[in-house]
Amino acid sequence: MHEISLIVTCLLIGVLLRWSGRLPDTATKAFGGWVINVALPATALRSVHHLKMDDSWWLAAATPWMGALLAILVIVPLCRAFGWSHRRAGALLLVGGWGNTSFVGLPMIAAFAGSQWLGLGIVIDLFGSYLALSTLGLAIAAVASAGHFDWRAVAKRIATFPPFWAILIAFATNDLPRPEWLDHLVEALAQTLTPIALAAVGFALRLDRFSGRVGALAVGLGYRLLLAPLAIFLMYAALGRTGDPIAQVAMLEMAMPPMLGASIIALDHDLEPDLVALVIGIGVPLSMLTAWMWWGLVIHP
Repeated sequence: MHEISLIVTCLLIGVLLRWSGRLPDTATKAFGGWVINVALPATALRSVHHLKMDDSWWLAAATPWMGALLAILVIVPLCRAFGWSHRRAGALLLVGGWGNTSFVGLPMIAAFAGSQWLGLGIVIDLFGSYLALSTLGLAIAAVASAGHFDWRAVAKRIATFPPFWAILIAFATNDLPRPEWLDHLVEALAQTLTPIALAAVGFALRLDRFSGRVGALAVGLGYRLLLAPLAIFLMYAALGRTGDPIAQVAMLEMAMPPMLGASIIALDHDLEPDLVALVIGIGVPLSMLTAWMWWGLVIHP
């Protein structure tokens, strides 16, 4: 798939830019600023426009929220048991709790389940991953960065978070017509999300910095690629719905690698950037194997 080649290429571009010394060490902040303030809002405005939803999709849309909440229940006690810092806990919650249900997830849906289910994938991404990241994810980042919970500071960050406002505007204008030039503008800006976010991760990626991070890497990837999809599979199995195509798409989306938007928020809040970059750099290619494995379990339970 061309998406895989784009992932590898953009990660390598970020690595090469760091090695070349052509950009300052703070370049990751600039990349992240563009993603958070421009690319993520444009993605919301592009994806929601004229989106048609089915009432039977709401449980599927809630699964990313379940995955993020379960991450808190699993990862926070582990971090406390290992004596890890609140910044490491925040980093693992963001990259472990959120899956890449858009750039990687949508092509996976088309490849495994069929393109007729892409609408459901967009709903899972926006109402699930995207909205949860703009609220719960941002709150996690704020608390982990500050080291304590200040509800006023958290509320202010959410209320001034551009992607959150973009979601609200997108919902409010979902059925309104747009001029063609505006559609083209939004599309062009949204398409910058993946290359710039991956370049930021590649710029921060240092494969020589595994020391002291192997355990955290195992926790983040173990939760994201194994435990989270297992939990959603068991939920649908308990409901007797593993044969439902809607449930199958939701389970496939839960098996996606760490979300680029979540990693950028972690980098922007200085939540152990080396660990975040390692989880993304290893997790994205590894997920190609684990997602295939989970899909085989989903369609042949």
